[in-house]
Amino acid sequence: MFGNWFPATGLTNENDFILDEEFFDCNAQSTRFGNRSGCLQLGAGSFNGRLFVADVGDVSIYVEYSNQPLEKEVSISPDAFSFVTAVVRGEPDVPFGGVTKSTDWLQVAAPGAEHVALVPSESVLLLARLKKGSLLNHPALLPEVADWFLELPKRPVFVTSPWLAERFRADVQVVIESLLSIQAQAFRAAADKAFVCGLVNGFNMEWLRQSTIATHKTSRARERFLLARKLLLEAHEDVNEHFRVASRKIGSQRLVELAFSNQVNMGPLSYSRIARLHNARRKLLDKTLDEESIGDIAAEEGFWDWSRFTSYYRRQFNELPSETRMKCHGRGA
Repeated sequence: MFGNWFPATGLTNENDFILDEEFFDCNAQSTRFGNRSGCLQLGAGSFNGRLFVADVGDVSIYVEYSNQPLEKEVSISPDAFSFVTAVVRGEPDVPFGGVTKSTDWLQVAAPGAEHVALVPSESVLLLARLKKGSLLNHPALLPEVADWFLELPKRPVFVTSPWLAERFRADVQVVIESLLSIQAQAFRAAADKAFVCGLVNGFNMEWLRQSTIATHKTSRARERFLLARKLLLEAHEDVNEHFRVASRKIGSQRLVELAFSNQVNMGPLSYSRIARLHNARRKLLDKTLDEESIGDIAAEEGFWDWSRFTSYYRRQFNELPSETRMKCHGRGA
């Protein structure tokens, strides 16, 4: 499982500033990752994931693996910048962030930014969260680059720079290796300082190389997907009517279908069903809803046929709704 990015099991146990966990539920992993509303598992079958987190100092390093394609609603902390890139095994089945299937990018998000992120299956995300002041007040940061960071919109941008992405990957790997050494605690402050300095110098050189920092443009398909998605996620009782409303707003049903195919590799009605199955799953895992029957929970999410709901649920999560509910009283997700 991408052994180059994750330490051998047990190596992180002695360091209280390092977390290393495996997960069998995408929502549990996403919540630990810091996402505000969990995530959707877009593919069918069992979920397997792993999350490594190291609190280095002014920077925190995250490494996340998932075997399934995911959609996440992400909110960036108001006091930190976020930097993300990825490695992926095989051809991506959805575009990273809804933008690109290449890995020649570094995503940058300003403090307080919000977005809907897409992550292909069998991929590892490498993320660094850096305190705002540590970046903007760094003595080596060029004024032009500082202005670029200050002018970032409240959504992430994808910097199109293969060498900057590769440099980021290399620096993340070096930090992880240094923190797993016998003298990890002693190396922690030095690793923090070196990583921030490397990040600043990387952006400085990107600016000096071309007098700008080039970014991907948002596609029309992405814009259409986000609009239609918002309408569909509000639907429970009459999903088809919400689909028709979305189609009228965007122009035609065909445009909506193409947008969903481009972004999440499925149609809008299939997407809506998966979202509602996830809502039901969250309720089944909620101990405060123990008294509510599985049938009532299914109906709340627009599934009126019990056998069809059970069939959809088992196909999506590789377990029965009753087995999910038992997790509240047995092993954790």
